[in-house]
Amino acid sequence: MNKTRYAKPLLLSLLAVFILAPACTGRAEAAWFSSRAEAGAKKNAENAALAEEKQLPRVEVEIVKRLTKIEQGISTTSTLKAYEEVIVTPKVTGRIASISAVKGDRIDIDDLLMILDSRNQEAEYASLQAQVAVSKAELEQAKVTLADAKREFDRYTRLRKSGYATQQEYDTRSTTYQSAVAAQAKSAAQVKQAEANLNAQAVLLSEYQLKAPIGGVVLDDYDLTIGALLNTTSSAMRLGRIDKLKANVDIPERDMGRLRLGMDALLTFEALPGETFYGTVTLIDPYVNTSTRTVGAEITVDNQATGYRLRPGMFARVLLVEASEENPLVIPSEALRDDGTVVVVREGKAVIQPVKVGVARGNVVAISEGLTVGEAVVTSGGNNLKSGTEVDVTSTSGASVTAPGAARGSAASAPASADAEKPAGEKQTKGAK
Repeated sequence: MNKTRYAKPLLLSLLAVFILAPACTGRAEAAWFSSRAEAGAKKNAENAALAEEKQLPRVEVEIVKRLTKIEQGISTTSTLKAYEEVIVTPKVTGRIASISAVKGDRIDIDDLLMILDSRNQEAEYASLQAQVAVSKAELEQAKVTLADAKREFDRYTRLRKSGYATQQEYDTRSTTYQSAVAAQAKSAAQVKQAEANLNAQAVLLSEYQLKAPIGGVVLDDYDLTIGALLNTTSSAMRLGRIDKLKANVDIPERDMGRLRLGMDALLTFEALPGETFYGTVTLIDPYVNTSTRTVGAEITVDNQATGYRLRPGMFARVLLVEASEENPLVIPSEALRDDGTVVVVREGKAVIQPVKVGVARGNVVAISEGLTVGEAVVTSGGNNLKSGTEVDVTSTSGASVTAPGAARGSAASAPASADAEKPAGEKQTKGAK
C-alpha cells in the first residue's frame, strides 16, 4: 500500500526528466555553435589583417637587353628631294608632234624628250640654205672677175712703163681691178651673212626638239598629249636626278654649335618600317634665319646604294648622330632614377644598383657598368623601395622574373641569350657615308 503511494510520484518525476532533457540539450548545442562561429569570424579577420600587413609592393619591370648599336644626337624631320631637279620649258611656241619619254622613264643627258611641229622653220631653213648656195656662187663669180681684172691691170702696168699705153688706159684698168676687189669682198661678206642666218635658223629649229639637260628620271610629264600647244611659259616635263637625294633640315639656333660637316644622319620612314637609312651632312648654311631662328643644313643620301627604294617627297624622321655605341646594354629611360641608380629585382627582392650611363636615344639608355643581360630593372613602382624589400613583380615586356615562394605566383626566369635580346625586325640600309 505504501509502495504504490510512493511509486506514482517517482514515475512522474522520471517522465518530466525525459521530457525536459531534449530541450536543454538543444539550447546547449546552439550556444556551442554560436561561439564557434564567432571564433571563426575573428580568426578570419585576424588572417585578413595579417595578409594586408604582408601585402607586397607591386612593381613593373623590363629586361636588360643588348642592341647592335645605339646613337645619340639631334632629332628632326625632313622631306626628301631630288639631288638636282629641273622643269623643261620650250623656248619656242609649237604643237607637240611626238613624245619620247613619259613619267617614270629613266633618261640620260641630251636624250630626246619631245618634238614640236617645226615644218615652217624647216622650210625657212631650206630657204636659207639656198641663199647660202647663191651667195657662194656669186662669190666664185666675183673671184673670176677679180682675176681677169688683175691680169688686165698687170698688163697695162707693164705697157705704161714701156710707153705703149696711155695714162687713161692704165687708170681705167686700175679702176676695174679695184671694183673687182671690192665686189669679191662684198660677195664673201654676203656668204658669211647667209651662213650666219642659216646657223641661227638651225639653232631655232633645234629648239623644237626638247632634250634632257640632266640625267635622271622623268618626275612629271604633266599628262601632255600629241597636238597640245606649248609656248615659252609652258612646263613640258619635270626631271630629277635621284641617284642621290637630299634632305633639308632646320636646326634651332641653340643647337647650331652641335652641327658639323660630314656628321652621319639616320633616316627612317613610315613607308619602310623597321629600316634605317644613312646620309651625310654635306652643307650647313652660313647664316641664321631670322624669321625662324634656325640654321639650315643639307643631308645627302646615296639612293643608288639603297636600290632606288627612296623617292622624292617621302617624309623622313632624321637623327643627326653626335655619339654612338656598339653592342650596348640598354634599359628603358624610366628605369633610371635621379640619383643615377636603378632598382633591380633579384630573387624576388629589390636591390638598389648604381650604374654608369652611356648614350641615350629616345626612351632607351645605354648602360656601360652595373648590369648584365637578362636582369630585371623596375620601371614603375620603385621610387620608394629599399634594398631587400620583397616585391610582387609584373613584366611589361612579357617576360617573368623569379621570386621566392611559389605561393606568390611568380614563375619562370628572364631569358639569358644575347641573341634573344636583339630587337626583332630592325634592319639598316647604307646610304651616303
